[in-house]
Amino acid sequence: MKRRILLLLLAGLFLLGGCGPAGKDGKNPLEQKQVVLYFANGTSTDLIAVNLDVEDVDREELPSFVLEKLLEGPADESLKPSVRTGTSLLSFRAEQGLAKVDLSREFYHEESIYDVLALSAVVKSLTSIRGIDRVMVTVEGEPIKKDDGEVYGILKGSDVVFDADALAEDESNVTLYFSDLNAEYLVREIRRIKVPRGDSMEKLVLAELINGPKSQNGARVIPAETKILSVETKESICFINLSEEFVTKNNVGTSAERLTVFSIVNSLTELSNIDKVQFLIEGEKRDVYHHMVFNEPIERDISMIQK
Repeated sequence: MKRRILLLLLAGLFLLGGCGPAGKDGKNPLEQKQVVLYFANGTSTDLIAVNLDVEDVDREELPSFVLEKLLEGPADESLKPSVRTGTSLLSFRAEQGLAKVDLSREFYHEESIYDVLALSAVVKSLTSIRGIDRVMVTVEGEPIKKDDGEVYGILKGSDVVFDADALAEDESNVTLYFSDLNAEYLVREIRRIKVPRGDSMEKLVLAELINGPKSQNGARVIPAETKILSVETKESICFINLSEEFVTKNNVGTSAERLTVFSIVNSLTELSNIDKVQFLIEGEKRDVYHHMVFNEPIERDISMIQK
């Protein structure tokens, strides 16, 4: 997997105090008219800077005000929130240029594209405030960790390099089953697929099955016209909702019908969270596919697999 966050080693950190002396004109040099909030673009793949007028906000209240506006989300409908809905600010403290922010558990789930967007948005938004040059974010008092266990710790706005392409997808091996060339058994095909973050593995497996085998030893058993309408797994049962072409374009005999059904069932039950598969056609259960019972969850059948 590509490295998603690049932490730059910066020498000679210049620590800015929480307040400073008055300038020659008698004004506090930390006073400012605008800060910058960072929200997600329409596809949640990058951050967009939005200026916010803060001339009338008290200096001491400014950091909390910025966080509050960031959590509220953008007024511009073309943008999206950069922080997950439901996230709340638990505590905030700033001293010697370091802002310590504690957020609720909704803020960070795992090191996904959404978590990196959120962390980047908080750090960059707070460091747009004069006098704050470093940020440490915790979740319910606990430090945020990457998927390799390393703690993020204290960050500057320039420390967080956002790489949407690296976060957008991972790779995984899946086990798929297709018909053998004699249409008697299922043959196994191990395939490495790209897995976009946030996508359902069940749906990706179905899509690969519909695409057909890559091996010369396998044959397609699912009509290419079949569309995946929805996929949901509850209590180890995967509910797959397919278009009517799965039935109308596959009017075959009993043996071939079983190969079609168990190609899907055996492939999906290779996933650790699935024990059975319930088929739906256009959102409805059918009593039979063409010949076999089709209105109840179907378990894995290893007798269909070629030895």
